[in-house]
Amino acid sequence: MQIVGGFLLIIGLMKNKDPIKFNKGIFGDAEGADAGPAASMRMLIGGAFAGIGAMNLYLSMNVDDAAATEAVLMGNAIAFALILASLVGAKLRGFLEEIPMPPMVIFPALIVICLYSAMG
Repeated sequence: MQIVGGFLLIIGLMKNKDPIKFNKGIFGDAEGADAGPAASMRMLIGGAFAGIGAMNLYLSMNVDDAAATEAVLMGNAIAFALILASLVGAKLRGFLEEIPMPPMVIFPALIVICLYSAMG
């Protein structure tokens, strides 16, 4: 949980530090990447990531029961799978021309880490 929590907290803070730069890093000079609404959405997503990360860090230090820890990790894996499915759905429905590479690497990696940790 600490690996997942720390990683999500860092990503969330990066998204909030400079959301326009973060958007341009993912989408390049696509129309609207530097606009206020896109930046505010990036900050909202970053805040959600940071919140989930902080929750994982807190729980990793305060939950001693192995079954509870496994449940939290399985819940994380399910949540990350739903987020990934939402991205794929956005592509299939024509809302994205292409899915950015970072989420296509990050979410499967987080799913594997959570499942491995929960089952180990």
